[in-house]
Amino acid sequence: MNSEIVDMTAGICGVCRKNTVSRWCDFIIKYDNHLTFFRDRRMFNEANKYNADYETCDLPMCEDCAINVSRETDMCPHHNNLLNQVDLPNVYQRKRQAQEKGRIASELLKGAKT
Repeated sequence: MNSEIVDMTAGICGVCRKNTVSRWCDFIIKYDNHLTFFRDRRMFNEANKYNADYETCDLPMCEDCAINVSRETDMCPHHNNLLNQVDLPNVYQRKRQAQEKGRIASELLKGAKT
């Protein structure tokens, strides 16, 4: 995350090699937890709130080269491209995946109402 105040005048962007560093890539490249798949972000945060042991890419980037993917998360172009390839390639698989997510959400809503 980029929430710390750091002297950013010390470096040059690792992507364009021209501008001053103002962001770092937050893509997780090393994750030392026996759990690797989580249903949602809340479960991920809960599992990692104590002794979160992961390493991020931290490629230094300028404002122009950093790709902001959420409120405090930036990605380098390389890792953003990887993130965009997460979708299943087969149309039928994507359709079934969407149907299953809908079914799971419906079951969760039914459970929350009781």
